[in-house]
Amino acid sequence: MGALHCPAADLKRERDARKSAGPAPADAAAALPIRSIETYDTTMQERKRKPRFFFCSGVKERTVFMSIAVIRNMDTQGRIIIPADIRKETGIRSGSTLEIATDGTTIRIRKCTPRNTGSKELRDFLEPLYKNIRCGLAISSTDCILASKGCYLPEGAQITEELRSLIEEGREMFSQSGLCPPVPDCSRKVAALFPVTLALASKKAALLLIPEPGRCLSGAECNCTRLIANMITRKYKPNE
Repeated sequence: MGALHCPAADLKRERDARKSAGPAPADAAAALPIRSIETYDTTMQERKRKPRFFFCSGVKERTVFMSIAVIRNMDTQGRIIIPADIRKETGIRSGSTLEIATDGTTIRIRKCTPRNTGSKELRDFLEPLYKNIRCGLAISSTDCILASKGCYLPEGAQITEELRSLIEEGREMFSQSGLCPPVPDCSRKVAALFPVTLALASKKAALLLIPEPGRCLSGAECNCTRLIANMITRKYKPNE
């Protein structure tokens, strides 16, 4: 008598054989634990977000941070407003001296030391002298007028070549008829020249007496001017 066939036993044997053989290649990804798949995806995302450095000729690429840059419109007189944050960063205040230069189509503005630094202090020396002698006065370097009183000589005005040569000689000079005009196209002439030393100027300078045409200077006026010239030298002469 033959053995009886049991379907349940066949199904059990088929399941055991399938487990011992392992998952099929197509089902390998499905057989991975869910935690492992999440970890793999997260790692790949982090790799994508991680910053990378590029090298060129052995130099690592770096980020360059630009200074403050804004756009401003110029008015009909050529004026622009410098923003407050830029003025604060660069230390620009009312009365600051700015150098404007061009580089192709680029306009560069740079804060610099004014050429006539200390002109107010120089004018303070001329005020009391002018009250006493009532004669035109000026302090000049070998380039330009630094300060003046009693005559119209703007600060920064270029002097004549004759006066430049006299100042460079570095000695006291006097002439009732006049030595030379202080600036081009000036009706007055320099009648007396007293050398001074200015710590704020690298070149020679002089205190000038510039009277009105036809006026003669007295010895007392020259002595007062010489005294002021010595005071200026003592104040500004570098300590040796």
